[in-house]
Amino acid sequence: MKKTLLSLSLVMSGFVAYTQAVVSGISPASIQGNYDYGIQAGSGSWPGETDDATWGTLTHNFNNPGEYVEAEIMLINDGSPGLNAQGNPISAQACAGSPAAGSPPGPGTYNDLTGKIAVVYRNTCEFGWKVLQAQNAGAIACIIVNREDAVIDMAGGVEGPNVTIPCVFIAKTDGANLIAATAGGTVPVTVFIGNKIGINANDVGAVKGEFLVSPFATQNTFLMNGFDLGIQVYNYGSSDQNTTTVNATIVGPGSVEVYNETVNLPPMVMTDTVAIFNGNPEEFPSFDLGYGNYPVGDYTLTYTIDLGVADDSDYDNVYTSQFSVTDDRLSLARNNSGEPIVNTYPSNTTSEYQSCMFLQDPNASLVALKGVYFAAFTDTTLNELEGAEIFINVYEWNDTWTDINDPSITANNDFFTQLNLMAAETYYPSSDLENGLVQYVEFTTPIQFNDDQRYLVCNQTYDPNISFGYDNAVDYGGNLSIFAMPLAPIQVQQGTDPITWFIAGWNGSPGNGIMLDLFDANLVSINDQSIVDGKAFPNPTNNNVTISLSATGNGQLNVTDVAGKVALSQAISLVNGQTNIDMSTLDAGVYIFNVTLENGKSSQFNVVKN
Repeated sequence: MKKTLLSLSLVMSGFVAYTQAVVSGISPASIQGNYDYGIQAGSGSWPGETDDATWGTLTHNFNNPGEYVEAEIMLINDGSPGLNAQGNPISAQACAGSPAAGSPPGPGTYNDLTGKIAVVYRNTCEFGWKVLQAQNAGAIACIIVNREDAVIDMAGGVEGPNVTIPCVFIAKTDGANLIAATAGGTVPVTVFIGNKIGINANDVGAVKGEFLVSPFATQNTFLMNGFDLGIQVYNYGSSDQNTTTVNATIVGPGSVEVYNETVNLPPMVMTDTVAIFNGNPEEFPSFDLGYGNYPVGDYTLTYTIDLGVADDSDYDNVYTSQFSVTDDRLSLARNNSGEPIVNTYPSNTTSEYQSCMFLQDPNASLVALKGVYFAAFTDTTLNELEGAEIFINVYEWNDTWTDINDPSITANNDFFTQLNLMAAETYYPSSDLENGLVQYVEFTTPIQFNDDQRYLVCNQTYDPNISFGYDNAVDYGGNLSIFAMPLAPIQVQQGTDPITWFIAGWNGSPGNGIMLDLFDANLVSINDQSIVDGKAFPNPTNNNVTISLSATGNGQLNVTDVAGKVALSQAISLVNGQTNIDMSTLDAGVYIFNVTLENGKSSQFNVVKN
């Protein structure tokens, strides 16, 4: 997780070229490709951080061109019986003999891993212990598989300083893919970990997360107005490349090709990088069919790198990304019949957690928000989802900043000091059977957006065991780096640290699984003549709050808590559409303000008291 992105000094030029340490499946074909990974944090020798002594001196420094490990993988086995909560063998957690609670006594009986890359499941004991057991069993490297589809960097723990073999951390789905390929044991499953520069003669490629995709995986016809394309290309090979091209195509509904452009790259020697982004010497034309001319349906964007000769390592030459255009939905996640696709539930909090989607659009006033789709998750073998309190919040984001690297506020992370809560609904799952399934919550009053206003739409929980769905098949890392605008900020608390916003969201930049249910804003005035706009500020507040309505005159205010109990009731008189309310007698929490005016019109909005 990161507060802000790493150096973006080359925004609108490209990414900072870095050491090409990769984790790649080599054989069989079912595992080929590059995998997202975390590392041994602070190891000092790879990928080049300052050594903090949490790990030993590693046998490989993957900062060095051409230094790598390539070997058959093998699942570790410490002899422990049974399955863990995820249904994986406890023996593959490599915790036998560790100080961790519940581990078997003694050192365990580990299988022979001589010359192999050990595969280990996360759970129970420290990372350093797991890697050390693999090292002692003869492994030359280690892969730890996560419980969910997310990656982290690994602290060494007590045994970390005794570890000398490199280890990487990969997501659950990628790990399952590798392990499934080993079933039967008849075909060796080979993985590459290291720096691929100079290993092959002809090897040009790109990296996941370093190309542009559609700003939303589920677009909306009212807001869709095309987008920029781009990708960063590396020459890993030892040979010069003089005939490399990159093609970008977009195929739309009915398999109709709506975009096809090719860029010729300049000559590239080994380690050269070409950033094909707008404003650079090499660039793609924008994808632009004209406002209102995007057919509803599914689209596929494909980048293809061609050397003009055979590529010795071609699994990083083609990248695809899917998006769709709809009449009534908007989401960073892909669309599945009007609901977001969710396949991962990242979480790292000990208290409050908000998972948010950012929206700012020059045509936002054309749409109104009716409700949201989302999915909540917990490990129901240990916790209950039924009855959990989940908030769906919509904020006006009124902080003043240019982008996520704005130097005037990045030092203090002051991006989130002026959030105005416009609306909030509360959802209580009726059963644990809802776990991980998409749910829909409609707002009491439709929310009208304003052009170019910044908004956050968030899921919120105060239960550290609950997380929210994301679509990790969409990687917005390229968009985040090039445009430096937020996509899916999160708010978490870790340990005794204060509750903190992270503007860049989760590592890997997956698509937030919130999906907006939108409709033509012109219909709001037709269907809701009796509703007036209302809001409160500051919101959240400590004691006093000012409510502001698009109205004048007298009325009645009734304030209820989320359970429906009346907390405050009083007559009000609007002066220039505003009046002040004293909330000092109320406990901290979320309150629903219901205003009924003497002309019969009404307004409803939520206020949070700290």
